[in-house]
Amino acid sequence: MDDEVIALIKAGLRLRCGHCGRGKLFRRYLKFHDNCPDCRQDLTVADTADGPAFFVGFFTMIVFAPITLVLVQSSEVMTTKILAFVSGIVISSIVCLILLPPVKAILLNLQINYDSGEGTTD
Repeated sequence: MDDEVIALIKAGLRLRCGHCGRGKLFRRYLKFHDNCPDCRQDLTVADTADGPAFFVGFFTMIVFAPITLVLVQSSEVMTTKILAFVSGIVISSIVCLILLPPVKAILLNLQINYDSGEGTTD
């Protein structure tokens, strides 16, 4: 991977602008500023759409679904099965909520850097 991509990913993990590396991308949870507060980079030129939710949900499901299923099937007591199921859902939901902002920031930084946009039929 080239250094530019690594720098964009690191900036995204810190929830910072990929252009200057200092400005905060989010004004609220999952809501971007219109412009970078530091360098005034236009953040409205890219739209991450459902990409971050897909990647985070897919990753979380691959990791937590087997663990939850094994825990649910490992006990004979119904109360333990229900507890394992509910705690699996709660933990995977928390992990999704924690991972969504950095993944969204990384995808935005990459989209802006590579000037990617919505696909067209032209």
